[in-house]
Amino acid sequence: MLQAKLGITMAQPSSSYRKPYNSRFDIPAYPHGFRMPKFVKFSGEDNRSTREHVSQFVAQLGEAADNDVFRVCLFSLSLTGTAFAWYAALPPNSINSWADMEQRFHEHFFTGDYELGLADLASVRQGRDESVVEYLKRFRDTRNRCFRLTICDSELAGLAFRGMRSFLKEKLEGVQFLSLAQLHQRASACESRSKEV
Repeated sequence: MLQAKLGITMAQPSSSYRKPYNSRFDIPAYPHGFRMPKFVKFSGEDNRSTREHVSQFVAQLGEAADNDVFRVCLFSLSLTGTAFAWYAALPPNSINSWADMEQRFHEHFFTGDYELGLADLASVRQGRDESVVEYLKRFRDTRNRCFRLTICDSELAGLAFRGMRSFLKEKLEGVQFLSLAQLHQRASACESRSKEV
Protein backbone atom coordinates (compact mmCIF):
# COMPACT_ATOMS: atom_id res chain seq x y z
CA MET A 1 0.00 0.00 0.00
CA LEU A 2 2.83 2.48 0.86
CA GLN A 3 4.63 1.57 -2.31
CA ALA A 4 1.58 2.33 -4.42
CA LYS A 5 0.74 5.65 -2.69
CA LEU A 6 4.19 7.03 -1.85
CA GLY A 7 6.56 5.02 -3.98
CA ILE A 8 8.29 3.65 -0.86
CA THR A 9 9.41 0.07 -0.63
CA MET A 10 9.52 -1.16 2.95
CA ALA A 11 12.20 -3.69 3.83
CA GLN A 12 10.90 -6.82 5.45
CA PRO A 13 11.95 -6.94 9.11
CA SER A 14 14.50 -9.61 9.82
CA SER A 15 13.59 -12.00 12.57
CA SER A 16 17.18 -12.62 13.58
CA TYR A 17 19.78 -10.15 14.78
CA ARG A 18 22.99 -9.84 12.76
CA LYS A 19 26.08 -8.08 14.02
CA PRO A 20 26.96 -4.84 12.25
CA TYR A 21 30.60 -5.88 11.96
CA ASN A 22 32.31 -8.51 9.86
CA SER A 23 32.78 -11.96 11.39
CA ARG A 24 36.59 -11.53 11.25
CA PHE A 25 36.23 -9.46 14.44
CA ASP A 26 34.98 -12.53 16.33
CA ILE A 27 38.11 -14.64 15.72
CA PRO A 28 40.85 -13.41 18.14
CA ALA A 29 41.10 -14.84 21.63
CA TYR A 30 41.03 -12.54 24.63
CA PRO A 31 44.37 -11.71 26.27
CA HIS A 32 45.51 -14.13 28.97
CA GLY A 33 43.80 -13.29 32.27
CA PHE A 34 41.25 -10.99 30.60
CA ARG A 35 38.13 -10.35 32.65
CA MET A 36 35.10 -8.80 31.05
CA PRO A 37 34.69 -5.28 32.49
CA LYS A 38 31.38 -4.10 33.84
CA PHE A 39 31.05 -1.27 31.33
CA VAL A 40 29.49 2.07 32.18
CA LYS A 41 26.43 2.21 29.93
CA PHE A 42 25.61 4.95 27.42
CA SER A 43 21.92 5.45 26.69
CA GLY A 44 22.02 8.58 24.59
CA GLU A 45 19.46 10.11 26.92
CA ASP A 46 21.65 11.62 29.64
CA ASN A 47 24.21 14.43 29.76
CA ARG A 48 27.24 12.27 28.94
CA SER A 49 29.09 13.20 25.79
CA THR A 50 30.06 10.66 23.16
CA ARG A 51 33.72 11.57 23.68
CA GLU A 52 33.43 10.91 27.41
CA HIS A 53 31.75 7.56 26.75
CA VAL A 54 34.30 6.37 24.20
CA SER A 55 37.19 7.44 26.44
CA GLN A 56 35.69 5.62 29.41
CA PHE A 57 34.95 2.52 27.32
CA VAL A 58 38.55 2.36 26.06
CA ALA A 59 39.90 2.91 29.59
CA GLN A 60 37.70 0.11 30.95
CA LEU A 61 39.01 -2.28 28.30
CA GLY A 62 42.51 -1.95 29.74
CA GLU A 63 45.19 -3.70 27.68
CA ALA A 64 42.54 -5.22 25.40
CA ALA A 65 41.95 -1.68 24.08
CA ASP A 66 45.25 -1.94 22.21
CA ASN A 67 43.51 -4.19 19.69
CA ASP A 68 40.74 -2.62 17.58
CA VAL A 69 39.07 -6.03 17.29
CA PHE A 70 38.15 -5.95 20.99
CA ARG A 71 36.93 -2.38 20.75
CA VAL A 72 34.61 -3.27 17.88
CA CYS A 73 33.19 -6.53 19.21
CA LEU A 74 32.74 -5.35 22.82
CA PHE A 75 31.41 -1.82 22.18
CA SER A 76 27.78 -2.98 22.18
CA LEU A 77 28.19 -4.10 25.80
CA SER A 78 28.64 -0.44 26.78
CA LEU A 79 25.31 0.62 25.27
CA THR A 80 21.78 0.49 26.63
CA GLY A 81 18.30 1.75 25.76
CA THR A 82 18.09 3.98 22.70
CA ALA A 83 21.83 3.70 22.04
CA PHE A 84 21.69 -0.09 21.93
CA ALA A 85 18.60 0.03 19.70
CA TRP A 86 20.59 2.26 17.30
CA TYR A 87 23.50 -0.21 17.37
CA ALA A 88 21.24 -3.21 16.76
CA ALA A 89 19.70 -1.45 13.74
CA LEU A 90 23.06 -0.90 11.99
CA PRO A 91 23.22 -2.88 8.74
CA PRO A 92 25.16 -6.15 8.82
CA ASN A 93 28.83 -5.80 7.81
CA SER A 94 28.61 -2.00 7.84
CA ILE A 95 31.41 -1.63 10.41
CA ASN A 96 34.87 -2.51 9.10
CA SER A 97 37.08 -0.95 11.78
CA TRP A 98 37.04 0.75 15.17
CA ALA A 99 37.33 4.07 13.33
CA ASP A 100 34.07 3.24 11.47
CA MET A 101 32.31 2.31 14.71
CA GLU A 102 33.48 5.42 16.55
CA GLN A 103 32.63 7.73 13.65
CA ARG A 104 29.11 6.31 13.26
CA PHE A 105 28.55 6.57 17.02
CA HIS A 106 29.68 10.22 17.16
CA GLU A 107 27.69 11.14 14.03
CA HIS A 108 24.52 9.75 15.54
CA PHE A 109 24.78 10.83 19.18
CA PHE A 110 27.16 13.81 19.34
CA THR A 111 25.25 17.02 20.04
CA GLY A 112 28.07 19.46 20.65
CA ASP A 113 26.08 21.03 23.49
CA TYR A 114 28.28 19.32 26.00
CA GLU A 115 31.62 20.48 24.57
CA LEU A 116 33.01 23.82 25.70
CA GLY A 117 35.96 25.98 24.66
CA LEU A 118 38.42 28.56 25.94
CA ALA A 119 35.84 31.37 25.93
CA ASP A 120 33.57 29.31 28.21
CA LEU A 121 36.44 28.61 30.57
CA ALA A 122 37.56 32.24 30.63
CA SER A 123 34.02 33.36 31.50
CA VAL A 124 33.81 31.28 34.69
CA ARG A 125 33.62 33.70 37.64
CA GLN A 126 33.45 33.06 41.37
CA GLY A 127 30.02 33.87 42.76
CA ARG A 128 29.55 36.30 45.63
CA ASP A 129 28.65 33.58 48.13
CA GLU A 130 30.70 30.84 46.48
CA SER A 131 33.68 29.42 48.37
CA VAL A 132 37.07 28.92 46.75
CA VAL A 133 36.51 25.15 46.87
CA GLU A 134 33.11 25.41 45.13
CA TYR A 135 34.44 27.86 42.53
CA LEU A 136 37.48 25.77 41.64
CA LYS A 137 35.34 22.63 41.41
CA ARG A 138 33.04 24.42 38.95
CA PHE A 139 36.09 25.72 37.07
CA ARG A 140 37.55 22.18 36.83
CA ASP A 141 34.20 20.79 35.70
CA THR A 142 34.12 23.38 32.94
CA ARG A 143 37.73 22.57 32.00
CA ASN A 144 36.85 18.89 31.75
CA ARG A 145 34.28 19.74 29.08
CA CYS A 146 36.89 21.56 26.94
CA PHE A 147 37.95 18.41 25.09
CA ARG A 148 40.08 20.05 22.42
CA LEU A 149 41.70 22.69 24.61
CA THR A 150 45.41 22.31 25.24
CA ILE A 151 46.64 24.61 27.99
CA CYS A 152 49.54 24.34 30.42
CA ASP A 153 48.94 24.18 34.18
CA SER A 154 50.23 27.69 34.91
CA GLU A 155 47.97 29.26 32.24
CA LEU A 156 45.02 27.28 33.58
CA ALA A 157 45.76 28.55 37.09
CA GLY A 158 46.00 32.09 35.68
CA LEU A 159 42.56 31.78 34.09
CA ALA A 160 41.07 30.51 37.34
CA PHE A 161 42.78 33.31 39.28
CA ARG A 162 41.27 35.96 36.96
CA GLY A 163 37.80 34.58 37.70
CA MET A 164 38.15 34.87 41.48
CA ARG A 165 36.45 37.48 43.62
CA SER A 166 38.30 40.81 43.71
CA PHE A 167 39.29 40.68 47.40
CA LEU A 168 41.13 37.38 46.77
CA LYS A 169 42.83 38.72 43.65
CA GLU A 170 44.02 41.77 45.61
CA LYS A 171 45.48 39.61 48.40
CA LEU A 172 47.18 37.24 45.95
CA GLU A 173 48.33 39.85 43.40
CA GLY A 174 51.86 39.19 42.17
CA VAL A 175 51.92 35.49 43.13
CA GLN A 176 52.84 33.22 40.21
CA PHE A 177 50.67 30.09 40.36
CA LEU A 178 52.08 26.97 38.71
CA SER A 179 48.97 24.83 39.10
CA LEU A 180 45.32 24.83 40.17
CA ALA A 181 46.33 22.90 43.28
CA GLN A 182 48.69 25.68 44.32
CA LEU A 183 46.04 28.33 43.62
CA HIS A 184 43.51 26.30 45.60
CA GLN A 185 45.81 26.06 48.60
CA ARG A 186 46.77 29.76 48.68
CA ALA A 187 43.28 31.11 47.92
CA SER A 188 41.64 28.83 50.51
CA ALA A 189 44.12 30.06 53.13
CA CYS A 190 43.32 33.71 52.25
CA GLU A 191 39.60 32.98 52.38
CA SER A 192 39.92 31.35 55.82
CA ARG A 193 41.92 34.31 57.18
CA SER A 194 39.34 36.79 55.86
CA LYS A 195 36.52 34.92 57.64
CA GLU A 196 38.39 35.15 60.93
CA VAL A 197 38.60 38.94 60.77
